[in-house]
Amino acid sequence: MEKLRVLHVDVGGCEGCNVSILRAYPKLIDVIELNMKYLMNRECDYSEYEIAIITGGVCMNEPSTVEKLKEIRKHAHTIIAFGSCATFGGILRFCRGGQEPRPDHRNFQPINNVIKVDYSIPGCPPTPQMLQSFFKYFISGDERRLRIFKVCSEIKKLSGFDLIDDIVLPGLCIGCGACELSCPTNAIKLIDKRPNIIQEKCIRCGTCYIRCPRASQLLCMGGG
Repeated sequence: MEKLRVLHVDVGGCEGCNVSILRAYPKLIDVIELNMKYLMNRECDYSEYEIAIITGGVCMNEPSTVEKLKEIRKHAHTIIAFGSCATFGGILRFCRGGQEPRPDHRNFQPINNVIKVDYSIPGCPPTPQMLQSFFKYFISGDERRLRIFKVCSEIKKLSGFDLIDDIVLPGLCIGCGACELSCPTNAIKLIDKRPNIIQEKCIRCGTCYIRCPRASQLLCMGGG
């Protein structure tokens, strides 16, 4: 089978998602040909690639970044937003910068605020196994298992607060603890088998929502 030609583009972040992709790649090397600057690959022509994996949130104050994303969208058949910053905005929504001559708010947005995204893989960062599973299902054409990633590509924000509103308060929570275990900042604590949010720790990554069996089922039933 001919390998899928995959381009990685990072538009800014903590590098955690990039490390996760690098960790996933050894088990994907037989099915994808990855162009990633960390692998010292060559400069690229976007038209050469079938799939683009984009990491990081997009700073709307940087026209060059916005134009780069639009150019990639013109050529790539499939766009994957990888990680919570690219998917939902994540912790970058809290960013401030521009200290000279005065502090200015930097407007960071998820990738789908600029271009159409085909699949989004949230997580801060997503595990290498998530990317490996994605390509397994993508190559086999398993649309049922890809649906959660497709639904996420249409959502512009998600957080632990949404989990409370959509699942806990309506009485849908089953107390499994998946949200607490998946939270990268320990912002969720189960009390009497129900999640409680530590507000100042939540980075709006959406990992808890996606890992919650009831919430992910709700997304797949109502999304798209």
